[in-house]
Amino acid sequence: MATYREFREQVKRRRRRKFILRLSLLIVAAAAVCGVAFFALYTVLTGAGWTPGNGQLVASGSASASGASQPASASESTSSSEGEQGGQPAATWNTSTPVEPTLDQTINGADYRMLAVGANAAVDYSFFDRAAILGDSVSQGWNIYESPMKAHAFICAYRSIGPSAVVNRQTADPGDASGRGEENIYETIINSNPLRLYILLGTNTLVRDGEATEQSFLAYYSQMLDMFKADLGGEVDIYVQSITPVRPGASQPGLYKERIQRVNTQLAVLAREKGCHFVNVYEALQDANGDLREDLAAADKVHLNQNAYPIMAEYLATHTA
Repeated sequence: MATYREFREQVKRRRRRKFILRLSLLIVAAAAVCGVAFFALYTVLTGAGWTPGNGQLVASGSASASGASQPASASESTSSSEGEQGGQPAATWNTSTPVEPTLDQTINGADYRMLAVGANAAVDYSFFDRAAILGDSVSQGWNIYESPMKAHAFICAYRSIGPSAVVNRQTADPGDASGRGEENIYETIINSNPLRLYILLGTNTLVRDGEATEQSFLAYYSQMLDMFKADLGGEVDIYVQSITPVRPGASQPGLYKERIQRVNTQLAVLAREKGCHFVNVYEALQDANGDLREDLAAADKVHLNQNAYPIMAEYLATHTA
């Protein structure tokens, strides 16, 4: 798999090729319009009896410029008879079959990398002063380790939760030094009155392999987004974060690269459908093979160590809507 920089270069090249193609199509379309306009004008003038020699325009079948009625010549009679075949009008220029499309209009399958928020200049970390971060034990690292996000965002991270716990309004203990204790997960987010909500969930749900697990996860995730959009209002920006990568050989059977990437694509599509932003933090943490970088991995090969959170903080600051 390409690295983050290589992928961005690929995206730039694709955009340049699309621009050149669109420009070429625009030029061809403009030329076609001009040609049709010229042909239509020529047809009107010649059909009405335009006489180049004296500049007069005479309607077909009417008197000539001198006012005398002229009989049809033999040649004109012959042309008229040849223009009809078996009593039917002769074929005209606009009776051809429709033009077959020459461009490939096939829409390729979605890719979470292409649907993600693009890079931009870094915002000041005060941007996250009115941001809430909802997540599981991976997001608990924001409070455990030092990072710029710790001093600004409101961290609502709970061990072993997934979207179903939020939808079902379960209570949980953030387990940090805040002393908040047991709290309703959903109501805590709503009552914090955020301007921005960042969500990172999925690792706990996907420890079980199987398509049914994925479908249940996505169904609860969809319902969760609907609830937040309804109760927080349309002015609040919701950022759906990609599930983070893992190291090869992670002990949980459902957590492996190909599956996480597949589910991330489904999350990206879901975020777009719900009017949310998708943030591909996966690319900030992966190595050249698409696995979690060894220097960022905790001992269990799933969670992140203290080196990962400053990188994630910088990535979020440079990927805002």
